[in-house]
Amino acid sequence: MDERLPQFLHKPVQILWFDAQEFILVVSTIFVAVIVGGLVGWSLLGVLLLFIPWKRTKPRGFVPHLAWRWGLLRLPHYPGPTQTRFCE
Repeated sequence: MDERLPQFLHKPVQILWFDAQEFILVVSTIFVAVIVGGLVGWSLLGVLLLFIPWKRTKPRGFVPHLAWRWGLLRLPHYPGPTQTRFCE
């Protein structure tokens, strides 16, 4: 099986001018905005245009941790977002 590795391991995967997380957000937001349509669809696109520059000021991996904090994603071997104490 032939597998390709990126030339620089420290650089994120880039699709067009978005990194992989931004590209998933853009495609899913456009998909939902087309389905919903109207003012809600346009507001989703507006929120996306505000979110991407804000996200670029944050470190890599910020979106999965944000989803974990909101309870949308479970990170393996980590406590839940509402847990205040953790003993190993």
